[in-house]
Formats: sequence, structure tokens, C-alpha cells
Amino acid sequence: MKIDPTVKKETIYVCVVTLILSMLMESVFLILRQWHLTVLFGNLVGAGTGILNFFLLGLSVQKAVKNEETRAKEILRASHALRYALMVILVLIAILIPSVFNMWATLISLLFATIAVYTRAIFNKDKKTGTASAPAAADNADNGGDGEE
Repeated sequence: MKIDPTVKKETIYVCVVTLILSMLMESVFLILRQWHLTVLFGNLVGAGTGILNFFLLGLSVQKAVKNEETRAKEILRASHALRYALMVILVLIAILIPSVFNMWATLISLLFATIAVYTRAIFNKDKKTGTASAPAAADNADNGGDGEE
């Protein structure tokens, strides 16, 4: 399957914002003198999982729009279940091995991709119509919404 240019563009945006927030978080740990290598590993796992989750969401939406409505809903439901199962497994691994992964760094950095999606939606609001950007619409579709807030 060819990756849609919009999926690539939005995933790159999420990566950049996640990287900036990760550096900020690492700096806070340094300032508080709580930085250890486990913080870096936790940050990598959490941020990587968040970015992967967003990318897989984009691929599933891309696939769903090419199908009829009932099949599209099935694709999105299956994607949702698999993506969150992956997130839970990776986070549990990070939490259960505290000698390798800092739990707080993992959990905080897992939120960075979500923050990126919502900031993109805020900055991409169409001033004339008040409609949200594609990532916000995709996020709403992933949650089973019909596009109405």
C-alpha cells in the first residue's frame, strides 16, 4: 500500500513536535537532577509508541476511505483495538522494567503525539468556516464520532 502524502506530512509534523517536547522533558529532568539513562529510554519508548500509533491511525483511515461505510467502520474498529493493545503492551513493558525505563518519562512522552495532533488542529482551523483539520477529523472518526462536536 502506498502511503498517502497527507499521512506522511502529518506524521512528520507529529514527529517534530514530539521531538521538541521530548527535548523539553529531558531538560526538565536534567534541571531537577533526576535525569538517568532510564529517562532517555522511557522517553524513546513513549514517544516512539505515540508516533507509531498516529502513523498506524493514518494508514487505517487511508485504507478505510477506500471502502464502503460498514467495511470502513470495521477497519477503524480493528485498527483502534490493535493500536491500543500495542500501546498497552509497550507501556506495561516499560513500567515492569524500571531498571531500563523511567515510568514517568514513558507515560509523559506517550502524550506528546496527542498534544501534537491537538495543536495542529488548533492552528489549522479554517478561519472562514470554523472546520477542523484532517488530523482532528481523523481522531474524531477513530473515536467513533460522526464529525459533529
